[in-house]
Amino acid sequence: MLGIVLYAIGVMYTPGPVNLLSLSNGMQRRVYEHIPFSTGVATALCFWLILVGYTGRAVLNEKMLPVVAGLGVCFILYLAYKILSSPVGTAPDSKTVSALNYKDGLLMQCLNPKSFVFVLPVATVQFPAAGIEGTGIAIWSIFLGILGFGAPFVYAMFGSTVARHVSKASYLKYVNYIMGVMLIAVAVDMAYEHVYLAF
Repeated sequence: MLGIVLYAIGVMYTPGPVNLLSLSNGMQRRVYEHIPFSTGVATALCFWLILVGYTGRAVLNEKMLPVVAGLGVCFILYLAYKILSSPVGTAPDSKTVSALNYKDGLLMQCLNPKSFVFVLPVATVQFPAAGIEGTGIAIWSIFLGILGFGAPFVYAMFGSTVARHVSKASYLKYVNYIMGVMLIAVAVDMAYEHVYLAF
């Protein structure tokens, strides 16, 4: 069971589209305003783990992944556009950047191929190998969802901490450009790896 937790931390807390977006938003919003987005991410992870944990690959099979990944790529490109085109404030408590909400986190994580890199092996291999079944699937799914809440929230806290040391709005604009371009790069990589190569 420790292997499940270590694998979860390794996958969830490494940079990906959700965490990069959280970092950027954390630099321009108060940290507590990132709670709804992080809750949406946690809900999506919990949903996928419960669904796949109880139904196996019957509901979410490998053939569906390119379609879900394609939708995820479109959503990430949309969010990159929002970051690149948003006005920049001078401090983390600025109101110039709209806060990410619960729906943003839910959609982003539901359509994030990285979540399937985590969910499929855990729900179809690690749960059965550890003897996790019945209500245990729901309990572990909720626990891992809560663990998933922490990843974007930690990135938002880090962004907020960095922003306190940045005095000029122009620096934040450069950070927005970097984050936006990184999200585009992630989307292109996802499109190539999870959509193009899958066909």
